Formats: sequence, C-alpha cells, structure tokens
Amino acid sequence: MTRTGSRRRVKEDWWADADIDRAQIFVPAIMGAGLLISAFTLVRDAFHGRHRRGRDRRTVLQARASAAFVRTGTPPDAALLSGLRPRLHYLFLGLSAGGLAVYGARGATKNYAPDEGMFAGLAWMYALLLALVAALAVVSALSLLTAATWPDLPRWARPLLAVTPLGQAPVEGQRRGSLLVGWAALLTAAAAVQFVFTTAGAPQLLAELDDEITDPVASVVPWELLGGVPLAVGLAVVVGVVGRRCPTFALGQLGVVVGALIAHALFADRLERAFPPDGPMAGLTGSLPSAPALQATLFAGFLPLAVYVATRRRTAALVALGLTSAGVLAASFEIVRSRLSWPSDVVAGVLLGLALVLGTWWALEHRPWHRRCAACPWELPGDVRAGPGLLQVPAARERTVRRGARLWLAGAVVLFAALALVEGLPASPEGVAMGPALSRQLQLALLGLAAVALLVALRWEAVGAALAALAGTGLAVFASITYQPWVSLLIAGLFLVPAVGFWLVWQHRRTMRAVVTLAMATALLLAGTFGASAEIYDRLFGPLHPRSATLPLAVDAVAWTWSGAVTARSAEVVAKIDGDADEVRLAVTGGDGTVRSDVVPPGPDDVVRLDVDGLEPGTDYRYAVEVDGEPDRSRGAGTFSTPPEGPASFTIAVASCARTGSSGAVFDAIRAVDPALFIHMGDLHYANIARDEPTLFGDRYEDALTSPAQAALYRAVPVSYVWSDHDYGPENADSSSPSRDAARAAYRTYVPHHELVEGDGGAIYHAFTMGRVRVVMTDTRSEKTDTTMLGERQLVWLQDELVTASRDHALVLWVNPDPWVAPDEPGRDDWGGYADERRRIADTLADAGVENLVMVSGDAHMVAADDGTNTDYSTGGRGGFPLLHAAAMDSPGTLKGGPYSEGAFPGAGQFGTVTVTDTGGDAVDVELTGRNWRNEVLVSYRTRLPVPSS
Repeated sequence: MTRTGSRRRVKEDWWADADIDRAQIFVPAIMGAGLLISAFTLVRDAFHGRHRRGRDRRTVLQARASAAFVRTGTPPDAALLSGLRPRLHYLFLGLSAGGLAVYGARGATKNYAPDEGMFAGLAWMYALLLALVAALAVVSALSLLTAATWPDLPRWARPLLAVTPLGQAPVEGQRRGSLLVGWAALLTAAAAVQFVFTTAGAPQLLAELDDEITDPVASVVPWELLGGVPLAVGLAVVVGVVGRRCPTFALGQLGVVVGALIAHALFADRLERAFPPDGPMAGLTGSLPSAPALQATLFAGFLPLAVYVATRRRTAALVALGLTSAGVLAASFEIVRSRLSWPSDVVAGVLLGLALVLGTWWALEHRPWHRRCAACPWELPGDVRAGPGLLQVPAARERTVRRGARLWLAGAVVLFAALALVEGLPASPEGVAMGPALSRQLQLALLGLAAVALLVALRWEAVGAALAALAGTGLAVFASITYQPWVSLLIAGLFLVPAVGFWLVWQHRRTMRAVVTLAMATALLLAGTFGASAEIYDRLFGPLHPRSATLPLAVDAVAWTWSGAVTARSAEVVAKIDGDADEVRLAVTGGDGTVRSDVVPPGPDDVVRLDVDGLEPGTDYRYAVEVDGEPDRSRGAGTFSTPPEGPASFTIAVASCARTGSSGAVFDAIRAVDPALFIHMGDLHYANIARDEPTLFGDRYEDALTSPAQAALYRAVPVSYVWSDHDYGPENADSSSPSRDAARAAYRTYVPHHELVEGDGGAIYHAFTMGRVRVVMTDTRSEKTDTTMLGERQLVWLQDELVTASRDHALVLWVNPDPWVAPDEPGRDDWGGYADERRRIADTLADAGVENLVMVSGDAHMVAADDGTNTDYSTGGRGGFPLLHAAAMDSPGTLKGGPYSEGAFPGAGQFGTVTVTDTGGDAVDVELTGRNWRNEVLVSYRTRLPVPSS
C-alpha cells in the first residue's frame, strides 16, 4: 500500500540532497550541548556547589604541592599530578569538544555568510559563536594533550589542574564506572538531540527509514497508553515502591518521568509533527519523539536500578536489565509495525529515554545524596544518617507554612464558591454524562469536603492534606466536563498547594519511607486526575467516531475561511485575517479568467466579507484571499462551483449536530461525496452561550472553522447554514434567549449567507435557487415562543414561499432544523409541541396541491427517511411529502419522534445526501440517503416528483 502524502525518498547522493543547510538552524542548540559536554566537570562542580568542590580542589592540590616542596624539595607542580582525572575522561572530552568546534564553525559560517542564513548580517552573533568555537577548540587541545601525556603532564600545564576543572581533588581510587556512565549519558543525550533536530528540521534525511513500513498491522496492545500520563506515572510509582530503600532514586526517577512527560508535551505541541496517516493516531500531531518509546525506555532502565536497590545484587539487576531491554526492542518493533509512530520518532524516543536513564544513574553515584537512605547500594559506609523527613522545616518557618496553607485553602474554597455563583458549575453540554442537578450536588459536596479538610487540618495535618487533595481532584474531574484537561489540573493544583503545605509541616518529623509513600500516592492521585479528566473531556468533546486524518494547514495571512451565498453568477467568502492588514480582496479563478472583489478593510474581529459577481453559471472556481496584495495559498484558499441556470443534476450534503471543534472523519466523508453545497442544519457547536456578547459566538465559529477536518470541508464546499438551539443560545433556546441579539449579529458577521428576508437584525430565514431547485431555510429558534415555532411574519413568508416556489420550480427543498414527525404534546421542543402551526402549514400545502416538496431536518441525532406516509398533518390528509432526517455528525445518538417509513438509525458520524437528477423533463428524480463516516448507506429513499406545468 502506498501511503499518501509520504515524504520524498532519499536519493543515492544523500549528502547532496540532504538540505543540510536547513539542519544548520539547530547549530546554536548543538553548540549549547557541546558547551555542556566540554564543561562536564564545571557542571558537576556547580551542581554540587554547596560542597564547594572547586574551592576544595584548588585548596587541596595547592596545599599538597606546598607540603611536598617543604618536606622533600620536590617541585610543587609534581604534587599537582595527583589531581589528574582518568585518562578516558580527557580523551572523550577532547574528541567531543573538537568535533563540536568543527561542526559549530561550519554551521555558524553557513548561517552567517549566505543572505538567507539564519543570522545573516548579524556580525555580533557570528563573532559570539566563533568565540564559543574557539573556547571549544582550546578545551579540545588541552584535553587531548593531557590524554597523550597522561600521567606525566607537561610542567607548564600542571597548574591548570588546580585552577580549572581539568583537575579534581585527590580521591581514593578512581571510579571508572561512574565516569563511563556520565560520558555515556552526555554522548547519548547529544546524539538524541542531534537526531531529534535532524528529524524535525530535515525529515527527508530519514524518509527512507520512515517509508520502510507500508502495511500497518493492528497491535493487540494499546501502546499509545504507555505514552499517556496515568500509565507512565503509574509505572514510575511501581518502580519507586520497589526501590523505596533509596529515596533519592525513588523520588528522582519519578521526577524524571514527570519531567519527560511535560517536556514531551511542550515540544510536541511546538513542533506538531503528524502521526502516520494510516495508524491509530492518524489526524493528530505529537509523534516526535515517540512518547510510548520514550516511556518504555525509561521504565526498562529504571526497573533494573530498582531491583538493584531492593536486592543489592548486580546479577539480579542484570537479569532484569536483559528482560526489560528485550521488552523495549519488542515494544519499539510493535509501535513501528502498527504505525503508531514513525520509525525515526521511535529511535528518537529510545535515545532520549536512554540518555535520561544514564543521566539518572550517573547522578546516583553522588554518594552524599544518600545520607537519608536505608541500606541502599550507594550509601557510604559509616556515614552519619540525616534526620527524619525529606526537608527540615525550622520552627518559625513551620508556623508560617501552616498558616499559609490554611489561608490558601480557605481562599480556594471561597474563590471556587464565588466562581460557581458567577459562572455556574460545569455541566455536560449535551446532558448525557450526568444530570445537571446530580452534577451540581456532587460538586457542592466536594467543595464542602474541602472546607472540612480545612477544619481537620487544624488538628491533623496529614488527614487534612489527604481530604484537600481528594476534594481538589474530584472538582478537577468535574471541571473536565466543560474545560480542557490543563484547566482541570490547574483546579487540582489550587487545592493541592495547601495540601503540600500541610504535608511539609507533617513530613519533617516522619521517616523517609513515609515521605516516599506519600509522594507516590500524590503522584498517582495527580496522574489519575489528569487521566480521568482527559477521558471525560474526550468523551464529551472528542469525536464519537474515528478522528479525521486531516491535518491543520499552516497559517499564512488568513486564520480561516469559508464560502457561501453561491448563485449562478455570484458568491461570498468570509475570512478572518491573522495579523495586521490594510486591504483585503478576493481573487476567483475559473472559466474565462480571474474575477476580483472590491477591496475592503478588515472589520470587527479582523473578519472580512468578500462578495464577487460576474461569474459564469455551472463553472468550477478556485479562490484565494489577497491580503495587502499577496494571495494566501494556505487557509485563505478554497473552491466552489456555481450552479447552472436551468435544469441541473447535483448532490447536496445535509447534516447537523457536531461537538465544539470536532474533527471527526464524518467531515472527510461529506467532502468525499463532492457535493455542490453543504447545508448545515444547526448545532455547529455546543457552547450554549447565554450572554449577549457576539465575540463569544465568534470564538465558537473559529473553533469550527479552524478544526482541521471541518476547515478542509468548508474550504472545498460552499456552505448554507441555519442554527439550532445549542449554537444559538442555551439548550432548547427560543426568542427569550439572553444571547438572541448577539447570535443574530454574529451570524451576519461570521457566516456567508444569501440575502436574509428580514435584513439586518432580524431572524435569519431565507431562500435561494440552484438550477430548478428552490431551497427554503427557516429559523426555528429566534422567533420561537410558547405558542409559535416560526413567528407570524416568518410563517406567512414560508407559506407563500412554499406555494410560489412549488409552481415555478421543479423541486422545493425545505430546510427545517427541527424534527417534523412527532406526537402532539404541548411543551415539546420539536414540531410536536406546535401542532396547530404544523397543521396550518400542512393545510397550506394540501390546499395548494404541492407535490414537489422534500424536507430535510436535523437536531435529533439519527438518520431517518420517510416516503410521506408519516409527514402528513393536514386536516384533509393530502399534505404529506418525503423527508430526510440527517444527524448527528458528532454527538451521541438519540431517537426523536417518528415513526419513519424507511426506519431510523441513531448514532454519531452520520450525515445525509439529497441527489437531484433533473434533465429538464416533466419529472425530477430525488434520492435521499443517510450515511455514516465510512460513506455506507444506512437508509435511503428514491422518488420521482412531477414538475409543475408552466
């Protein structure tokens, strides 16, 4: 299978095609790593600065030199040789520093000399980098000289052992193993950094490797979970429990795992490297480095160390290392084979994980860190063990911490209560996770638990800390119903800060084992909070069917765009400009040439409405938004087709109900049917806005228009849109909605639309023509009251429009956002709650003899079709018509109303199509289908409708 959008394969002359100049942009980072390597012992001296090792080295060596001269008359510099480090150290340092000096000089020159260089013309930057290169060269020369003459260093160089980190304080025996581990860690880290930056900056170098696997194989193990927070932290806790005899190791490896998770999230978010398009993470970014490979390597490296701590036996640790190493290889193979990550990303993850493991191992060799350990392998014999607890808190500071924790927790409770009163408590936007009443009661109970924690902590700090943490994590999980996971973590932190304060007061009188145990429990609590929050957020806001593999386009000058109001000779594009701009216009190309709109300045929220006319009927067009004279070829470019004048055959896609910012595969499926128009029948988002602020609606429009799959659809197909309840106001909103005016104003600002019957400020109902089809779109929300669905003005207009259009058009398509087929029940939110108004419309159709009407509806999360048997609510029984119900694109499936002659199918990832075949004769063929994201037809109905005689 050939993977679409694959990278270009590397030719045999790989160096010539390597685009190595592009890789040179990473020279500053590589040189930074080089400085770290060249200053290996400087870093160590600084890291252990509290022991003043640098000063100790100078003092001891110079004292030995003076003493030797006084006692024996030996030249003072001879005694300085006792400060020599192992020979391998100087060899590694010299080679590394020399190699980086050459690479750095080449990279600095390539980025300065050419006009397109990264810092072309910045002489000070070039000079600074050359100075660093010179420093590396000096370090390399001195190190290689020392390695070559070791142990009899030239006399002129011997003082450097005392005054620079080339030397060290004399030690009893050299720990060559520690030295090798340290160098292995640094060299592996340098290799990992180089590999990651090469993969990110010049991926064509590794395209051959990444394209090697072409046929993905489904894995029985969900390896993607290994890169997630809950499992990664859970495994770190297991390792910490096994190695609890060494608190330094137990807490240190946990910190490394958490740090790796955070660093990966930040780096992946910045880089946005896509996962393989044919793998389980298709459509998402964050593949580099592979998080599962990174975390698998960390676990595989830390578990043998934990076994060594627990048993103090190298054999047991080596056996564990062999098993875990084999596990990493097997996991890496499976990750690549299942296309969870690119092979190069897996290599990067393993290298980074190995560097972190080796770095941790090297750090553990610092024996003074183990004074609080209980018989760990690195404990110094006869060393005086430190006091209880991890951190000693003086009495005065203890009172301050205790008082601060109490005040913080009290403030958190008050703040959360105030936010609950002002903003309301989080609740499911769809009402499917938990009833709002129960959700509110549970959150108030958790807030009460936090208040109880404050009272308990007055006497028992540890219990109070646990209760505060429990309340905070519970509230964080509920917050994930509405907010993203990082907000949930922030709320958890709001209550965990005072919990940590109570812990500090408690821990300094407890054993290290108790401290480690509490730290592990806290880590599990936080990881569980994040995992539960992410799961809830994904269930409520993530796709309820497979995610689209469509990736976001880069932002040039336009943030988003969509087209609409397309007629045979005109069209409209609405776009948002990203950044400052003075003039914007639209260039439309197709047919006989290019047509441009008038030049306009950006309007409110940097949104522009661009109208073009003079187009040709039945023509395919490409458009590009020109910002200050430059066309945007990314998000500002799209396509549409003008309908013919007269008989025409085409397909219209219809659907409704998608979660806020959804990027589900259903949008790709809609685009795949190549519709002439996409009619969106409401619930474009589920924000349930209840405030009179148009910008709130603008933000939600932007969520949809920048979601990769939706954005790709809206750039490729013109849209006609009317709202339902969730994207107009609160659930079941009507004309009394507090956001009514804002919704109407935002629609006129952000949505491309045909001429509205009520002009500025009123309801949004309107009608337009495609070929010989009249499309009638009604607003069932902003005029709705307890007694009318449409309001009198819209109702009169609709009756006239349906009758008139049925006589002078071959087909009338009524876009009615709410379910029509429903039992008569006052108070229902659909047409069943407005039986008299429904009968009035049906009688109008029956009396006028309308036979060429088709209705499409949304709101209910199902696809259904009816042949007219169940749509007739007229008094005399002659007002039936075919109906297609099309939903939900990305919301939980529900059944409403009915029955439907062709059946109803609830579910997510669904949409409908109306295919019109009009050859100009006395009948029009119409096919209605309800489909899923695989474009499988779930329900269909085909009919032939008569064309009224002229």
